[in-house]
Amino acid sequence: MTSDRAAAAARLAKLDPAQRAALAARLVAARSGPPLRTRPGPRKRFPLGMDQERLWILDELDPGTTTYTLGFGLRFHGAFDLDVFTRAAHAVARRHELLRSGVETEDGKPYLLVHPDRGADVTFADVSDGRADEVEERRAAFVAEQVRRPFDLRHDPVLRLAVGRVADGDHQVVQTMPHSFTDQWSYVRLNHELIEHYRAYLEGVEPQVPVLPVQFGDYAQWQRDYFASPKGEEHRAFWRTYLAGAPTRLPLPYDATPDTSDHAGEQYNFILDEDVAAAFTARAGEARTTMATAMTAAYVALLHEETGARDIVVGVPSVTRGEDAVQDLIGFLLTNVPIRVRLPEHPTPAQVLAATVEGAVAVADHREVPFGEIVKAVAPNRSVTQYPLLQTMLVQLNLGDSVLFKVPGADVYANAVPEGISSMDMTVAWWQVNGLMYGRIEYRTALFLPSTIERLARRLLQLVELFAKSPDTPLRTRTVPPASPVVSVLAPPVAPAEPDTGPVEGIERVERAWREALGVSEAVPGDVFFEVGGTSLLAVRLTHLLKAEGFTLTLRDVFSNPTLGGLARVVLARDRQGAAEDGEAPLGPLGPEQELLYDSGLERVEDFAHTFVLRSNETLDAGRLEAAAKAVVAAHPGLSTEFRTCPEGRRARVGDRWSWRVEAPGSEPRDVAAVQRAAFDAESGALFAVSLIPGGTDETVADLVVISANHLVIDGMSWGIIVADLTRAYRGQVLIPEPAGQLEYAAVLRTLDPSPQADFWAARLAAVRPVNWGTPELAEGIGQFEVAVPLAGRPGSLEAEAFTAVARALRPHTEEVVVSTMGLGREPLPTLRNWDPTRAVGYYACPYPLHLPLTGGTPHEDLAAVGTALRHTPDGGKTYGLLRSCADTALRARFAGLSTPRIVVNYLGALAEPAEASEGLFTGAGEFAAEEHRPAGRDVDVDVAVGIQAGEAVFRWLYDPARVTESTVREMAARAAADLTELLAAHGEPDDVPGTVGVSEEQMNQLFAELSDVRLEQQ
Repeated sequence: MTSDRAAAAARLAKLDPAQRAALAARLVAARSGPPLRTRPGPRKRFPLGMDQERLWILDELDPGTTTYTLGFGLRFHGAFDLDVFTRAAHAVARRHELLRSGVETEDGKPYLLVHPDRGADVTFADVSDGRADEVEERRAAFVAEQVRRPFDLRHDPVLRLAVGRVADGDHQVVQTMPHSFTDQWSYVRLNHELIEHYRAYLEGVEPQVPVLPVQFGDYAQWQRDYFASPKGEEHRAFWRTYLAGAPTRLPLPYDATPDTSDHAGEQYNFILDEDVAAAFTARAGEARTTMATAMTAAYVALLHEETGARDIVVGVPSVTRGEDAVQDLIGFLLTNVPIRVRLPEHPTPAQVLAATVEGAVAVADHREVPFGEIVKAVAPNRSVTQYPLLQTMLVQLNLGDSVLFKVPGADVYANAVPEGISSMDMTVAWWQVNGLMYGRIEYRTALFLPSTIERLARRLLQLVELFAKSPDTPLRTRTVPPASPVVSVLAPPVAPAEPDTGPVEGIERVERAWREALGVSEAVPGDVFFEVGGTSLLAVRLTHLLKAEGFTLTLRDVFSNPTLGGLARVVLARDRQGAAEDGEAPLGPLGPEQELLYDSGLERVEDFAHTFVLRSNETLDAGRLEAAAKAVVAAHPGLSTEFRTCPEGRRARVGDRWSWRVEAPGSEPRDVAAVQRAAFDAESGALFAVSLIPGGTDETVADLVVISANHLVIDGMSWGIIVADLTRAYRGQVLIPEPAGQLEYAAVLRTLDPSPQADFWAARLAAVRPVNWGTPELAEGIGQFEVAVPLAGRPGSLEAEAFTAVARALRPHTEEVVVSTMGLGREPLPTLRNWDPTRAVGYYACPYPLHLPLTGGTPHEDLAAVGTALRHTPDGGKTYGLLRSCADTALRARFAGLSTPRIVVNYLGALAEPAEASEGLFTGAGEFAAEEHRPAGRDVDVDVAVGIQAGEAVFRWLYDPARVTESTVREMAARAAADLTELLAAHGEPDDVPGTVGVSEEQMNQLFAELSDVRLEQQ
């Protein structure tokens, strides 16, 4: 920053918010460029807004997903008229042409087409049957179902409102829209109009809504004209300078590789102490800055402590409503603004705040620049797994912008609609109302453990207090664990494209489309699309042109294969494969876990099965249940996988065999399960069975459903999906089929080379040492008992604590603690974008060895070492099985000769039975493990599982008394319980942070209701 700019920034920093707003208004008034007015010509068609186009391109990268769906909730307490509400929704759609539009493409270029008769999509469901807890579960499931529905931006109405009847006088409204058609501020305007129309129609009067001088299409055309003018280049030049040399990736405290396309997300809620909130607000006023900037500073301090970085870029949302005419429009009028903060060494909160104010003031004249224009100016490397320029955001909102209404006969308030998605790696959001401040961290679950997010939330609240009360105290810098040296095999780090100069047979067709998209006369295989003039929009055009040539591809293929030669190889190979298929289901490779199950020494692999018995809470209709079971198999065809032995090895393909039976009333479930399993045949694909045992004429005897499945086609997580789908299908809901199954997953997995991780996993097995259990008893069978440890309200995951406690208990019996543990095995594969881990049914769970290095010190010191070991497990352990079953015979032989752990330890998290996914239709009535469990586990001495249930950590200890005595196991169990108790106590009391962390969604909804009541009383 030049001295003149620094001086100007210092002067601006002294302005209070009102003065700064007045200055911004004068700057807007003085801005040159084309005026915003109604566009001339036909009104049926108009361009996308520039930020809207960016989100549309992201949607094209992940078609059929909900990564960029935005949800909002309204709760009506009192009378509710569905017909009037529907009429109000259609009225809002008629006012805004954007809400009646769909995205069309012409020659690969998108535009918006207005459909005069398209309105809102309003649906209704009744979720009110059952006990209060069951109704709440169904309400939450109803909300989740709505936000999981993807949008077709061409054909679907973009305004969806699903109404759920929760009880008499209680209705939940779930609003969902594509993010490219709305933003948080537009939802505020949408709901003001919606509720006003609803109120007016109930009262029989005209709605009082603002006149719209322009429509979104007018704004979109004006925005494009403005940034095509010289003013646009001035803005781009600023951003090139401002972000020159900025770090391309901040080393956030990831628990897994960030190079993944999995955007599944969770939210962690917290509330700030009111006295601290008041003091922090006062501190922001003393610094003559906004609360948004002050909260950004507190977050920057957290990032500095966690990463040690002193050049930090955080994104903040900025509305693009500088023109008066667009104030009441609904649409995506929002951009992401990178705030660059440069810190001195050993900064204090006061210094962080000053640096953040300086970084924010510097961009004051450029906060309405479309983010795509910033990306174009800075030209970072493109990646399909990394958001450009930004990894994390800070959002600060005032609840005064939220919906708080009273309509005839009812009160209406906003409530949370968790979308289950996080577009950014991590986002911190704050809300403020009266003297209360509350917030949440939204994060990608593939990147962060819940325990990490809890720790960050607690420290963030402490930092807010530090800013408010001790601004001159130096920040602490956390010792950052070194990054894992192991390269991911499933999602390798993005690297610059290698020169591709080799010949590609048939490249001419691809080259022709390439040259046309870029408008160039020549191209060579080594050309990199984004380095020879390509943009995201031109990548869309290239995709369109190649599809016109008859190729099968997606936009993601262009981003993943940015050279002409690389892209040509991919699409030409796919073209040749498609031509070779004769329509018969092809045989494909098995997954590593399936292959290893065959090699485990079982006499009959079909016997390795599991059974769940469900007790129905209502009388079941056999025909409906059979149809529901058929729907489950149709949605998850991998349940009927045929396993064949071929000259080239074992292969599999989807079949159509499964079993349905209605048993005699009073049949014994265990006998039914035995018959089901005896009929299992892997070669024909008969590996899944459902039976109904009617309760008979005695109404006090419940109907039972017995479901058995072989482990070749199912794992623990799959059971919950099956029961949930069986319930939905029985209730008449249409099931969403798996977009890609385990065979597709296995086929992609088998194309990967696991050898880069061979040394890592071999070293883990090399650490296995003999275990000295003492003199065993002469006993048969399996010993089992449980030990429970009260959690005393401790929230979050206890994975690291549980492994640490068990490892310390095992340490007296072995030199190194190496255990076998089970990962979920549902690691996303960048080239299999349509695979959905939340819908996947199959045998994905993967065992792998885990070395738990102990320091010889305190439990807390061991916890840090174990936590690092857990974080540094590459690819969720999935590659270990791939190495043991890969085609490379030398690699297989290498691992076959290494010792494997004789101890199994698994952290199960919150314990839940599959029946809990049935929304009250079923309760669990028992389960039968595989008869072959014991022989399959013959090389296991001790098996420990730790789960959370009813406020306790429950340790289940299984052991082989022929190898280890009961007294020895009970001694270990007692020590593990004692160490976990100590670790929980060391975690800190609930009052060591200024506020409350780990607030549930139900508690947040209750808070929203209470705040709404207060504000309604003040109106």
